[in-house]
Amino acid sequence: MIVRILALCLFFGQAHADTFDDLLKRTRQQSDQELSESNSRVKKFTTEKANQEKLLKDAEAELERLVQESERLNTEMDNNEQLLATTEEALQRKVGDLGELFGAIRQVAGELKADFDHSVVSAQYPDRHTFLETLAQSKALPTVQELEELWFVMLQEMGETGKTRAFTSDVTQRDGSAESLGVVRIGAYAAIAEGEYLQHSIETNSLTQLQRQPPLRYSRTAANYANGNGEDLVKITIDPTRGQLLSMLTLKPNLWERIQQGGIIGYIVLSLGAIGLLIALLRYVYLSFVASKISRQAKNLAKPSNKNALGRIALVYKATQDKPLQEREIALEEAMLKEVPSIERYNGFIKLLAAVAPLLGLLGTVIGMIITFQTITLFGTSDPKLMAGGISTALVTTVLGLSVAIPLLFAHTFLSAKSKRIIDLVEHQSVGLIARKA
Repeated sequence: MIVRILALCLFFGQAHADTFDDLLKRTRQQSDQELSESNSRVKKFTTEKANQEKLLKDAEAELERLVQESERLNTEMDNNEQLLATTEEALQRKVGDLGELFGAIRQVAGELKADFDHSVVSAQYPDRHTFLETLAQSKALPTVQELEELWFVMLQEMGETGKTRAFTSDVTQRDGSAESLGVVRIGAYAAIAEGEYLQHSIETNSLTQLQRQPPLRYSRTAANYANGNGEDLVKITIDPTRGQLLSMLTLKPNLWERIQQGGIIGYIVLSLGAIGLLIALLRYVYLSFVASKISRQAKNLAKPSNKNALGRIALVYKATQDKPLQEREIALEEAMLKEVPSIERYNGFIKLLAAVAPLLGLLGTVIGMIITFQTITLFGTSDPKLMAGGISTALVTTVLGLSVAIPLLFAHTFLSAKSKRIIDLVEHQSVGLIARKA
């Protein structure tokens, strides 16, 4: 219908007239062409429809296959999830047991690090601190290699505590500088370099020189050990507390520092003691000399000498031997009285010093306590170190006073006894002169 309308429109639109046969012919040709095109389209549509049906069947088959595969995979996933849950539960039980073990391992690593911090062996093997610190702070499970390394450092520490090792290490000097020295380590208890004890620093894990060595009887053993030839047995002082006792010994004041704690009173007491002992020594030498001369004179009274007490008394007796007995006795007694002061000289002064020394010590004690109470008044009792100065003064002066008084008292007693023996000897010989004359 549409074609016919188009043909009519074409017919009426043409400028010139065509015959009806030509128009019919053209119309038939166009109709045949259109029919052919229509048949082609129908055939193509039919072909495409068949293809679409085939594709649809293939898609439905693929869908069926995929549905079956999905069901199989869902079933397999459910089975895997159940197996995974069972496996995870078993793993958690095993990890829980191992977690306690690994927690204990981390705790042991931390404790070992704390012990190694105080061990002088760490100065020779400084790398193990990093390993132990990493293992102690790790949140992951340790590996077999880490467990073997932990076992190794434990055995190493146990073995090194019983061995003497020589190695080279940087040693911090007293002025703060570092110097590479040959160090001898005696187990985990002492380290020596150049005949001096070393101290292990926990903060820097290094060896440092002590600000001063311990008392001579301890430091001498270190020097002897350093000078040994390695073949002979040598005594050495070690510190089983790993440096604590050694540090305390270095803080112990020596004799001169003790004396300085006594202050001015201590110096006065020591000065008096020195004077008293010097006088006692001189008097002992003098009395020994006098006693020697008197002994020699007693063996030869026939030839008296005026260079000793008995000789002078004998000369007086010789000068008065022609006088009455009473006058001779008076003369001899007067001669003996003249000799006594020179024999007993300074004995009383030594006794005075022996009595004054503890009194001065008591005075120093009172002064020290006054200083202590003044410190308490100003700063309270929160810091005992602030009161140590006054207490040291109080105690040291007392000790110094007694230390001076005791030997002075013995010296006075000894000199008094020696003087008395000399006087008794002179009196005995004098009486013997009178008795022989009578």
